[in-house]
Amino acid sequence: MALATTFELALRDAIRTRLKSDGAFQALAGKQIFDEVPSSLGEIAPKVKPPYAYFGPIRRSNKVLDCSESWTIQARLYAVSTTFNRDQGWLLIDAMVASLDQLEGPDLPLADPYSLRTPLVVGQAGDVIDPLQAKSVFFDLTTSIARPLPGQED
Repeated sequence: MALATTFELALRDAIRTRLKSDGAFQALAGKQIFDEVPSSLGEIAPKVKPPYAYFGPIRRSNKVLDCSESWTIQARLYAVSTTFNRDQGWLLIDAMVASLDQLEGPDLPLADPYSLRTPLVVGQAGDVIDPLQAKSVFFDLTTSIARPLPGQED
């Protein structure tokens, strides 16, 4: 049986659901958290107005556990703003960090059969300065996700 999602996509979807329902995030960006940078080529772009957030690179590295397949997942999330100064971008990142940092499995449910094995940990944050682009601020988070080995499912 093929799985309907992956470690990375399960985490992405859970984070998107969490942020879309978070009051502080909604106050700044509505429900605008995207899987990628909205593009002028896509149908969604004309409707998207900053501020918004999106996922940057997501990567995984193998972590061996006896009873499950497990990976350490790292993700970078961005906040985008077009207002003068950096305030709006940093406020949006702060709301995202407050909503996600140290979340554990029960508070961030993943699609079956995946589960968080370690809390989400927010690492570094910074801003991206490119005079030709909207202002962007980012943060990195790390966690471990597992799924049962074949034959080990509950």
